[in-house]
Amino acid sequence: MYQILFKQSRLTLFFLLLVTVYYPAYSLDNQKVDSLKKVLENSSGAQRYEVLSALTLELVDVDNHSALNYATQASDLATTLGDSAKIVKSYRLQAQVLRRLDDLNTAIDILIRILPIAKRNKYLDEEKKILNGLAVVHMFRAEYDEALKYHFQSLVIREREGKKNEISITLNNIGLVYFKLKNYETAISYYEKALALKREVNDSFDLDRLLINMGLCYNQLNNYRRARDFINEGLKVCDTACSKSIQIEGKFGFGVSYFIEAKMTEDAATYENAKTFFYNSYEVAKETDNKRWQLENLVYLAKIYVRLNEVQNAKNALTEAEAIAQPTEYNLLLIEIYKGFSELFNKTKDFAQAASYQEKYIHLKDSIYSEALLKNFSRIQTEYAERENIATIAAKEQVIKQQRDLNIAVAVIAILAGLLVLVLQRSNRTIKRVNAQLSEAKEIIEEQNKLLESKNKYLDKEVESKTEDLERVNQSLKQVNDELDNFIYKTSHDIRGPLASLKGMCNVALLDVKDPVALDYLSKLDTTAERLNTILTRLLIINQINNSKLSVARIDFDAIVNDVLLLEKKKGLPQKLRIQRNITNQTTILSDKELIRIVLENLIDNAIKFYNDSDRVDSFVEIHISSNEQGQVKVRVIDNGIGISEANPGKLFRMFFRASERSETGGIGLYIVKTATAKLGGRVGLLTTPEGFTEFYVVFPSTPPKQDEDSEKPAI
Repeated sequence: MYQILFKQSRLTLFFLLLVTVYYPAYSLDNQKVDSLKKVLENSSGAQRYEVLSALTLELVDVDNHSALNYATQASDLATTLGDSAKIVKSYRLQAQVLRRLDDLNTAIDILIRILPIAKRNKYLDEEKKILNGLAVVHMFRAEYDEALKYHFQSLVIREREGKKNEISITLNNIGLVYFKLKNYETAISYYEKALALKREVNDSFDLDRLLINMGLCYNQLNNYRRARDFINEGLKVCDTACSKSIQIEGKFGFGVSYFIEAKMTEDAATYENAKTFFYNSYEVAKETDNKRWQLENLVYLAKIYVRLNEVQNAKNALTEAEAIAQPTEYNLLLIEIYKGFSELFNKTKDFAQAASYQEKYIHLKDSIYSEALLKNFSRIQTEYAERENIATIAAKEQVIKQQRDLNIAVAVIAILAGLLVLVLQRSNRTIKRVNAQLSEAKEIIEEQNKLLESKNKYLDKEVESKTEDLERVNQSLKQVNDELDNFIYKTSHDIRGPLASLKGMCNVALLDVKDPVALDYLSKLDTTAERLNTILTRLLIINQINNSKLSVARIDFDAIVNDVLLLEKKKGLPQKLRIQRNITNQTTILSDKELIRIVLENLIDNAIKFYNDSDRVDSFVEIHISSNEQGQVKVRVIDNGIGISEANPGKLFRMFFRASERSETGGIGLYIVKTATAKLGGRVGLLTTPEGFTEFYVVFPSTPPKQDEDSEKPAI
């Protein structure tokens, strides 16, 4: 591939940051495309057509050759189905891709062929898009009279519908035609109308391109500072999601603005800035095979090299541009290339070559800006102006009709007013009689109000009495809860002493007794004692959670998970169980470390305890920890164990509820998880994944809730 010799850029850090912020890399959503391709393999008929159309839209401006392949398949299938709506849409998409592949003639032929079908069947949306496509292709071919004709036809339809967002798009396109004709003041007027409509309806679609177009126009008016303001504003619209085409146009716009500034100041560093922007725009255009923008950038790069007396670089840029432009129909750019060659060869005093390119320049320019084009252009403008004048006259006639109707309405109102006076006189007599009756009713109402006031005072006293009763009941409940916590704590401690003695005796007996039956009984007794000890320990944990004060610190989830998994390994993990964890970097919150550990330990232990021991199943436990935009942390523990019914998940989190016979802790583990999570202000729940796996999730807030110190109960 031919390379142009560019010098090293001397851009300041400001411009490097600007490019980094406003031109992020744009990538194809491969997952969506791959999904559509899989659906395509097993689809047929109308469904296959819809998938082919969707693939075309996904690949436009990303992989245009593949997009053309899918669009062609879609149009062939639509023809086979005999569905005129599908035929129009698929061929319109095909022409849209062909335009991007610079096959302008074929694109025009297709659009001209399907336009009557769309009109005949009243496919209004498709008709607008076809007219717009025809206008754009003719504009690229420098056939500006035809481009303006189709744009005005599209504008008439959109104005008739009154859709201001669509009108703004057509006004933007018309402004672009005038821009190509170098009528920059008229172009700006259309751009400003389009921008006003977009802001009126708060429409951001294609707003980035409109603002960049305005910047390009102000460049040509030598107002490069205002041009940069509009380009910057346009890039802020798409922010970090700018498409490749917007990146190309934005960088090109900045390049033109610095080129114009450099021409005014003759500053070499400014030329270097312009050159860097043009080169970056050229590289993206080359990456996406956008020949039009490759040509735009090469033409300007050649102008810069001529001004910097870098003759060979200028010649290289123009030669590459001519090679790209020849097979295409970008005639306006080809004019600029011929003009650039002529100026370059005049500068190097190669007058024969200069004359040759000057002749090409004049011939091509005369063929584009012909007398017929100017007449057609003037006629189209006049027809549109006449249409607007007719609309203005119709509006004035409507105003006159409304005034006439208003006069008639005034006369009718005058007559009705006279009748109203007569009615009011009669009504006045009736009102006097009614007022007398109302006075009597008022006295009755006042007496009833006094009775109601007395009743209200009585009810207020009753409410106060009931409130006092309720407060006494609440105090009693608080006292009972405190006594219950105290009872659990003391009972657990009282039982653990004898229980420890029992386990000790069992262990001694297991060493001394030789009888197998006795050993079996002693072993079962020891196991039962150990389970009881675990239950008592967990009851103490519940008491600790209920009565403890939160100790807030920065939580390191990775370290806590490491500790829990180490503890599980010491307890003994099943050999066939695979444990996988996925903790997002820098996932942290402010919370109570011990309560967080209790929650994670019980969830992970629960998943390991109920693993699937079938030889046909590859058992696993997955631990996912991530944070969201609100700073919350979500913990998900997923396993393919024996499974839990999701019919009534609330029961799982009750104390002493056992979902399986494998439960060795009396159904307290999940109750502890729920209690600790509630203490931290979070929430816990159970889901079944689409694959049928069991998922327990816990969401922790970024900071724990504030606790009323007066309501804190001292640890027993």
